[in-house]
Amino acid sequence: MVTHLTDWVSYNARRHGPEIAVDGIDSGRQLTWSQFEDRVARLSSVLVDLGIERGDRVGLIADDDWRVLALQFACIRTGAVYVPFNWRLTVDEIAVLCEDADLALLLHDGTWQDTATTLGKKSGVPLAGWEGTDVRNDIDVLMDGAAPMAGTGPYLGDQTAQILYTSGTTGLPKGALITLGGLAWHALNVQHEMAIGGPPARYLSALPLFHAAGLNAIVNPTLMAGGRISVMRRFDPARAAELLGDSSHGFTHFNAAPVMYRMVMENASDSADFSHIRAGMVGGGAIPADVGAYFSERGLELQAGWGATEMGPSMTLMPKASRAAKAHTVGMPVQHVQMRVVDPVTLEDVAPGEIGEAWVRGPAISPGYWRREPENDEATAEGWFKSGDAVSIDEDGFVALRGRFKDMYKSGGENVFCAEVERVIVSHRDVQDAAVVGVPHEKWGEVGYAVVVPEAGRTVDESGLIAHVATRLAKYKVPVKVVVVEDFPRNVTGKIQKNVLRDMLG
Repeated sequence: MVTHLTDWVSYNARRHGPEIAVDGIDSGRQLTWSQFEDRVARLSSVLVDLGIERGDRVGLIADDDWRVLALQFACIRTGAVYVPFNWRLTVDEIAVLCEDADLALLLHDGTWQDTATTLGKKSGVPLAGWEGTDVRNDIDVLMDGAAPMAGTGPYLGDQTAQILYTSGTTGLPKGALITLGGLAWHALNVQHEMAIGGPPARYLSALPLFHAAGLNAIVNPTLMAGGRISVMRRFDPARAAELLGDSSHGFTHFNAAPVMYRMVMENASDSADFSHIRAGMVGGGAIPADVGAYFSERGLELQAGWGATEMGPSMTLMPKASRAAKAHTVGMPVQHVQMRVVDPVTLEDVAPGEIGEAWVRGPAISPGYWRREPENDEATAEGWFKSGDAVSIDEDGFVALRGRFKDMYKSGGENVFCAEVERVIVSHRDVQDAAVVGVPHEKWGEVGYAVVVPEAGRTVDESGLIAHVATRLAKYKVPVKVVVVEDFPRNVTGKIQKNVLRDMLG
């Protein structure tokens, strides 16, 4: 059955016209729902005038701003596909993604104008932007002169709204397809548990909007419900602590990685009170005991969650009342999702409390990857998405993360796929072979250690190798330590035994 959806922005402009929809913490710019509808309508016309057709991919590299959200909805209105890029990546890394997405247009802001210009030259993609120097196709100017395009549809549930890139275990980029129906179902999954509906929510957006966690976890559900998004251009822990710790600012929701909550805690004043905040989501790891206790003492029970880009992203959430008793878990599955815990060898469900791979399915989950056949993708099996995460579910239904079957780790909430880093390391002339593993870190959750075997007759210089990787990969992917070994421990098939390396590294 085909699902027909309405235009969120037009709908909320009619119902909440004079109320604030989006504002910029740094710029002070505020747009009511009526004004936001006008900007989205005009930007939609601009995209069409620039040659964008239904199904075309429109890329973006920019700091967070109200225009980022307007572009997302303008793409939906015109039938284009929104493709935001992670500005933490190097130019070469983003160029690979631009080529894979086969962009029809790349937008940028002033901060990333030079990067976009380089990307445009590499890929030949046309550019447009805002707040830069001598911007070609200045979006602000073009919007002011454009005729508004009404949000009349058609809006079908299976229409691809976003391509969000997330690396696979091979290190090759994979563009997760996010549909309009998936966005709507995910909003339903989190709106109740996070108390987003009812009185208008006001969300402080501090996670980057190129991430599913930043864009889809709470931002889009809040906009769907007619709430207000206050955008920080970049996360500022002192400013966030000030805004969240004083009820006069009116914030009701926040979402961040554990390390960000710790930074807010460390920057908060002695008088900080968070009891007015309805929900604080924690993604990218479990809630540290001292952080959970700090916010609890000041009126806010943090809610851990688990998921991934392909999963909506939210698959579990912690009920507020269970935070202390179930702090070792990431909560319970959200409403419209089914979860199995599967033995990766027998493919049978394991008993409660036993460890297996989390398989999930539901209407919020991505239907697949850009330019990849679903039936040939190792991440899917008979309608189930195989997460690669090792979990257990207790008798009460709470999910505990136990590790990862996929070869990756999280650093500061960012996925780091070891194969991608390893390929860069072995490109160094002094390295014969390499293995990267994630090790625990107090601040970032995990960081990478590189274990390398030198080429015969050569010596590996740790600082030189780290510098080599840093010129080719984003900072959070760069190993913090290099360990030189004569050979790797391997199993009978010749595969490196990373569990043995982790034990060796302590």
